[in-house]
Amino acid sequence: MSDRNKQKEKLFHMKRKLGFNFYDVFVLLFCILFAVVCFYPLWYVFVASITPYDEYIKGGLMLWPTTGVDLQYYKAIFSTKSFVNSMGISVSKTALATLLSLLITSSMAYGVSKVHIRGMKVINALVVFNLFFTGGLIPEYMLYMQLGLLHNYWVMVIPSALNITYFIIMRNYFYYSVSVELEEAARIDGCNDIGVFARVVMPLSRPMLAAVGLFIAVINWNDYYSYMMFISNKTRLQPFAWILRRMLTDQSMMNQVRNGAVSIGLQLPPPMALRMATIICAMLPIMCVYPFLQKHFTSGMTLGAVKE
Repeated sequence: MSDRNKQKEKLFHMKRKLGFNFYDVFVLLFCILFAVVCFYPLWYVFVASITPYDEYIKGGLMLWPTTGVDLQYYKAIFSTKSFVNSMGISVSKTALATLLSLLITSSMAYGVSKVHIRGMKVINALVVFNLFFTGGLIPEYMLYMQLGLLHNYWVMVIPSALNITYFIIMRNYFYYSVSVELEEAARIDGCNDIGVFARVVMPLSRPMLAAVGLFIAVINWNDYYSYMMFISNKTRLQPFAWILRRMLTDQSMMNQVRNGAVSIGLQLPPPMALRMATIICAMLPIMCVYPFLQKHFTSGMTLGAVKE
């Protein structure tokens, strides 16, 4: 046996004895390092938002506040009326827009998935056409003006009712994954088309609806474009994403929050710490939703995968 073959055999026996090889160790260490690099900015934002003033102004690498946790930056934020109001606006519009979008998009996708019905292919083509070509901002503005949606809360809810991207995903799911035999059995038992959709198709589509609903909720939560373009003269309708944008770019908003903090007996907070606390407040509501959808989210993410 040659020396090269002996070396290969020795490495093979070493791998069997250890249960891994050095390549596995390298991949594991790289993945851990990459995860830490991705996670630390988020951790830094959180730690900076709870670090006491005296420790924060020293700067440097922050892993955890050594002098204790201080929530003064959150108190400063929520002592400002516009923050509390904007949080309520964002929660309500996100919930309404997500539920409306799931209802409209799923029902239309289910109807269009029935390609044996005359005209459904044409409707599908017209809907998908709008994914690539739109009328533009000026026609959209004029349409909302004719519909009475300008400077109105509902302009942040109704236009997002049909999400074309997720319409395509839902249509394919209903066409390929929902058993026709189950639908026929439900009709034999006396269900009409609406009953089949509500009692058979929707329960079977729960993982898909959970995954898509979460994505739609994130889109609506982070949306401030609708407010900026169609409402901007009404401060009482500001979503939290718009408040976050103002905290990052508008010095007058920052001064308002800092002066409000001083008026309730807090130290004058550093602007960057207030921004960090605002970012955490913007992320936290969506992060709290994830655990409740986790069991459906994992299976919903595999939609469209090759199945054997």
